Amino acid sequence: MKILLFSQVVWNFYRGRRHETTLMLSKSGNHCVYVNPVRYKNWEKSSIRLHNVSENEIHKNMTVIERNIKLRKSFLVLIYENINNVRYIKKNKPDVVISFDHLMSLAPCIYCKLKKIKFIFDVTDNWERVETSKLRALYWKFIAKPIIGLLSYAVTSTSHKQAESFERYNSNVSIIPNGKSNEFIAETQKYIKKKCENKVNFVANLRDWYDFDLLFDVFKKFPDLQLNIYGKGDLYNYLLDKSKQYDNINILGNIDSKYIPKLMAETLFGILPLKSGKLNDSICPIKLFDYWAAKKTVVGYPTYELKIIGKDCLMFARNKEEYIKNIQLILNNDKLRNDLGETGYKKIKDIYNYDKIIAEFEKII
Repeated sequence: MKILLFSQVVWNFYRGRRHETTLMLSKSGNHCVYVNPVRYKNWEKSSIRLHNVSENEIHKNMTVIERNIKLRKSFLVLIYENINNVRYIKKNKPDVVISFDHLMSLAPCIYCKLKKIKFIFDVTDNWERVETSKLRALYWKFIAKPIIGLLSYAVTSTSHKQAESFERYNSNVSIIPNGKSNEFIAETQKYIKKKCENKVNFVANLRDWYDFDLLFDVFKKFPDLQLNIYGKGDLYNYLLDKSKQYDNINILGNIDSKYIPKLMAETLFGILPLKSGKLNDSICPIKLFDYWAAKKTVVGYPTYELKIIGKDCLMFARNKEEYIKNIQLILNNDKLRNDLGETGYKKIKDIYNYDKIIAEFEKII
């Protein structure tokens, strides 16, 4: 089967859902064509998702298509490239189209409906709230989302909230959560030690959906506990400057995906400093599964999704005092820390791994 995939993340970015899905479908014997997002003029100063920060595997059944344009990013260019995506469908003649790209899916979805090609829209974020441009957010909310929801052969969602929002348009909506590959899980196990150093590693896109100010206040109370923050994004320079006031907090920039298993194995525990609000209530954070793959207990804000998938093994904290209390419990109780980590690890082995996730995709296809 030939599958065409549209993504808003370049292939050589941190390996996530788009990459794992493509790789696993390729390894199942399908021919997958991964269409990179458009790199506009001056893209180097744009979204971090357009930057090569890793060197990800390209399977023999895979093709990666690069896309560049000499024009500046604008709403009109977005519309043009959306329509241009139909050309890729005509040229490649896929049996199935899977799109992760909320801004580039409208024209392909309509075309696939007319040509009776299965179009699957995979929604990973609450895009109307993630978008930094009000115009693009309105376009998604009032134009693209209702039409894509209505015309898609199927909608797959990483979160319960997003699934609920699409059920008003489409009866074929499935919740398929995030997770990790068994390759990642196995690689992480190589580095696990009986006793970890007093450090916490956090890898993320440095955006304002994380409460970094709260995180700094919390770790100020634990001077012997080192916090290493990896990644770049809108808040990078702000965090880099602020970290100079703290001896135990380091802002370390991007790191290749291949080093993440080791970082997760070496962290004493996991941290998910999500902010309260509708945005984070509707996401299934992949960071959680990074930590669970390494058998780490995780402290995080009790979002709607986290309460569903981790109510029996996450340590929830709503404010600075609760974060401090839970971290003290982790530091003082090895058995508690290990037991919660093992429970999370069992979940990732039984549910949140890409063998299970791809089986669900293949049922839909």
